[in-house]
Amino acid sequence: MTDLELAKQKLNSDALAFVIVKDGAILRTGTRDGIGELIETIDALGDATRGAVLADKIAGKAVAMVARIAGIRAVFSPLMSQAACDALAADQIAFEYDRRVPLILNKRNDGPCPMERLTQTLDDPRAAVDALREFVRARTLRSSG
Repeated sequence: MTDLELAKQKLNSDALAFVIVKDGAILRTGTRDGIGELIETIDALGDATRGAVLADKIAGKAVAMVARIAGIRAVFSPLMSQAACDALAADQIAFEYDRRVPLILNKRNDGPCPMERLTQTLDDPRAAVDALREFVRARTLRSSG
């Protein structure tokens, strides 16, 4: 079984938000919606993510930019935006999806997901991830204050 097959299987069987696999071993799984836990995980794992694969429940451009920063070599998602495909292709990162959509929508389905909107005009992965970190930090402060 390839790393990507293992990541897909684990994502689907355990109803997870994301799975990171490298060299046949599951490095980390996530359960929270949104991009925050994925960014925390990438930060915690450091260089261990170089050459790993990622399976994520929903992959928009934000997830693609995090994958680029982390050195991920392949990404799978049941639902992937065109912007994610384009961002991954820009770094020759392999990707697979069950369904491709023009845009990841917000929870009300009446506009773009906030993370998709935030990264829409950003082509530099470092700038995109910095903006995402700030977004997550501000959201966390609002919800705790």
